[in-house]
Amino acid sequence: MKTIRFKTLFFLIVACFLAIIVRAFSIEILNSHYKHIYANQVKPTAVIKGQRGLIFDSKGKILAENSFAYDIYVDPKFYLLYNNNNKNRKFLDFIDHIFKIRIRKLIQKNPEKQYINIGILPIKYFSFVKKSIPIGFGLHKKIIRYYPYSNIVSHIIGFVNENYNGVVGVEKQYNMYLAPQNTFEKIYLTSYGGIKYSKPPKNGDNVHLTVNERVQSYLHFLLKDTLKKHKAKMAMGIVMKPNGSIVAMDDVPGYNDNKYYEYSNYSRIKEMPINFLFEPGSVFKIVTMSSALNSSVFNGKEVLWCDNGYWPVFGHVIEDVEDNKHLRFDQVFAYSSNVCSAKIALKEKKKVFYQYLWRFGFGKKTGIDLPGEEKGIVKDYIHLRPFDLATMAFGQGISVTDIQIARAYCAIANGGYLVTPHVLNYISKDHKIIYKYKEHPIRILKPKTVKKVRHILYDVVKYGTGIYAQLKNYSIGGKTGTAQVANNHGGYSKNKYIGSFVAIFPLNNPKFVILITVVEPKGVNYGGVIAAPYVAKMASFLAAYYKIPGNNLLKTLYWRK
Repeated sequence: MKTIRFKTLFFLIVACFLAIIVRAFSIEILNSHYKHIYANQVKPTAVIKGQRGLIFDSKGKILAENSFAYDIYVDPKFYLLYNNNNKNRKFLDFIDHIFKIRIRKLIQKNPEKQYINIGILPIKYFSFVKKSIPIGFGLHKKIIRYYPYSNIVSHIIGFVNENYNGVVGVEKQYNMYLAPQNTFEKIYLTSYGGIKYSKPPKNGDNVHLTVNERVQSYLHFLLKDTLKKHKAKMAMGIVMKPNGSIVAMDDVPGYNDNKYYEYSNYSRIKEMPINFLFEPGSVFKIVTMSSALNSSVFNGKEVLWCDNGYWPVFGHVIEDVEDNKHLRFDQVFAYSSNVCSAKIALKEKKKVFYQYLWRFGFGKKTGIDLPGEEKGIVKDYIHLRPFDLATMAFGQGISVTDIQIARAYCAIANGGYLVTPHVLNYISKDHKIIYKYKEHPIRILKPKTVKKVRHILYDVVKYGTGIYAQLKNYSIGGKTGTAQVANNHGGYSKNKYIGSFVAIFPLNNPKFVILITVVEPKGVNYGGVIAAPYVAKMASFLAAYYKIPGNNLLKTLYWRK
């Protein structure tokens, strides 16, 4: 009886087991209906993040891209358990040399720690490390932002922080376009255990700039050269088209945006041409000559008495470098007479002078599409004293930025229109343009005024203070500037100067405005000596690079008989 009961129970268990196997086979192989139901019901979500957009120059060269790097780390506890220092001497010496640390002491002082990040491994050492890395050390792959031209374009491009968000420069200005979208997407499980996303990751948009890497690199070279030659504190430069587009802009000494974290002095990272304030000196006389002519207070044929370059006025003295006597209106600016410039502004009166000062955009931001711009400092119109007006006529008692000066000369180069400086050309997504920069120029000068001012700038280079900017077979016009640096006591330093030269090239068919400013040079400090020759070199480079035909005829510029 017991045997029959046991056999019956055994066959029942086997039968149930076989039934389960048959049913499982039916569900898994013959009919995946239940699998699909389960897969469709279980739809977890995940954060999907694409790649940050790229930044290109005007010729399509990549200025900012996404790359990968390896963090090298050590687990001291694990390392000490399985290694000894003598065995890995070569590798440990390598770590000491590359990262400037004493890795053996670091490990010995932290025997219980399980993770210490040493730093980012230079990619050229990856093969060596991979072959010789001992137990206890490891590599962690991560995505990083890489700037191929490092400190050459760093002031324009900027950099991103650890969260991959722009901090300065273009990276910050256009972060909303460059940053990839973080999206919550559903994850689908396939019938055979695979995973698929409802939508692919969304990458950031690509930003295309007006900046030309070749021109930028040459400007960087020139600024480094003048900084070294004149032992200056800083040198700045801008190459700009008359329509406001920035072709190149830089200052030295700069910084390497691939290693921004190494600079404790934030002033090295700031974009100086848009936020370094200084009293411009005679380059500001563009306002004085333009306002006098455009308002018809002067017609350009007057002869002025320059008091032998020494004019006591309002309890102060205004001086010229030369003992100028009688000068024609154009000669006043060609020889850069402060005395006669002051007399011109005083005859205009502050209402006319300030009207054109504001027309040129001084005292407010230019609107350039880079963060951190300063608006400059202009004295209060209501309480302005006559002596203040006199000194402003030659660029003293007013603070400006390089970008404001370059913008003012663009108005002469483009026929009398105030434009907005910009580095953006267009933004693209999936090889399609989704936004293109549009300029909205505003006329501020009459065409006949522009014609007269251009010829004055030509005279500056032909026989005036800008003779070192002359170019064979090319017409070039510009203005020199030499200004004392204001001190903290309400006066001016006796041995600190800022020298500048700004030019329109070529003058008979303007294509570029070039500005170079040298801050606190040692020895010679005149803008016509320390900056003008470098402007000429840049103009020569631009002529060759853009294949600008030589033509020194200025028939279209002559206005006086």
